[in-house]
Amino acid sequence: MVKRLLILAAALFLFQSLNAELDWNITGSGARAAGMGNAFIGVADDATAINWNPGGLTALEHFEMSVVGSSVFDIEEYKEEDNESYEYSEDLDYKHFNMNFLSMAYPLTVKEKKLVLAGAFQKQLDFYSENKRENYSYESEGGVYTANIGASYQILPYLSLGTTANIWMGSSEATQKEDYETYSAESKSKNKNFSGFNFVVGALFDMSTIKENVPLKLGLVVKTPFDLDYDYEYEYYESFGGTTETYESSSTVEMPLMFGLGASYRFGENFTFSVDFERRNYAKSKFIADYGDGEKYESDMSASKDDVNQFRIGMEYLIVTDAVVVPVRCGVFNYPTLWADTDYEWDSINSQYVEVDSEQLVGYGISVGSGLIFEKFAIDLSYNYLSYENVYNYDDLDGYEWSQTWTNSRSNLSFSAIVYLDSFMNK
Repeated sequence: MVKRLLILAAALFLFQSLNAELDWNITGSGARAAGMGNAFIGVADDATAINWNPGGLTALEHFEMSVVGSSVFDIEEYKEEDNESYEYSEDLDYKHFNMNFLSMAYPLTVKEKKLVLAGAFQKQLDFYSENKRENYSYESEGGVYTANIGASYQILPYLSLGTTANIWMGSSEATQKEDYETYSAESKSKNKNFSGFNFVVGALFDMSTIKENVPLKLGLVVKTPFDLDYDYEYEYYESFGGTTETYESSSTVEMPLMFGLGASYRFGENFTFSVDFERRNYAKSKFIADYGDGEKYESDMSASKDDVNQFRIGMEYLIVTDAVVVPVRCGVFNYPTLWADTDYEWDSINSQYVEVDSEQLVGYGISVGSGLIFEKFAIDLSYNYLSYENVYNYDDLDGYEWSQTWTNSRSNLSFSAIVYLDSFMNK
């Protein structure tokens, strides 16, 4: 029984850490897209299209190389209070840097139609997290990456189709500590050997090639479901009994079907408006762990049993001069999560709190961006800000109520650099 409880604790630590750390709104990359609120499925006209919408790769005119990096700043506030007089709050903040996208793309002509080949390396899931309070600390680092091989072909003057093969890999480590005068405990976990494979399939329909006065582009992208497998190691130590336990599991994240629709419309030569909708079918997806004891431990990815639906709106205006083009960008978006605001009531028969109601937690964000576009290279910068609040309410049914609140504000400063290699080779 004790061993079974410790395995259950290890499984809970695995599931909670995966849900708490990661942003499961898996999208493409790039400071330009970020500056437009990530409303990029119907734009997709640079190398980041390899994951945004590979059908858009045929818009590339140059043999080019690109790199994307970002600095992430998180500010969290924890608050606990009841309906009598107790109130406690604590703040924490942390920051880190990501180099999250590298790519190369090469355009060709095949049978008088454009074919673009591309390769990329992208950080898809970022495990970096810190939570340090009195008598408690939690730290995590690492990531899950994809190696991407993509191609797009312009099958008709107004229609391009593309696909990207994603090979998933990576690892992470996490440490959780509790330290009191009479008791201390430490848990360590490692997620190793991440592996998986899926496809991204995209299409881009350009109305401007049919009707000159209708500069509308429509995009569709589908990301196939797959199992993201990995090996999990968990070690637990507590000082009271001098107990040390180590467990290993073969684990899986059921990554669901994801699809998105996007549209962009160009007003004149310089102003573009774009809008996206993306659905990620997490409602039935599970975290699964097999510790070799004859039983598989499962947890729902979505605490509210809801899918993740995201809406994004973006704009770009180009200021054109003889020497340089200066873009001005902005965007707004919602930020759906796999977490839920939850109400609990005390179950006196089983002596525990039970969930009575939950609602998916959705945050909101804004973005701005700019850059410099030259003949041989381009530089883009963007700033994203989003916030959300997670609330747990507890009711003891005898008039006593209390709540826990986590408020998170996240800023992301991104930069992209694109070098048009053929402009140097032709000189």
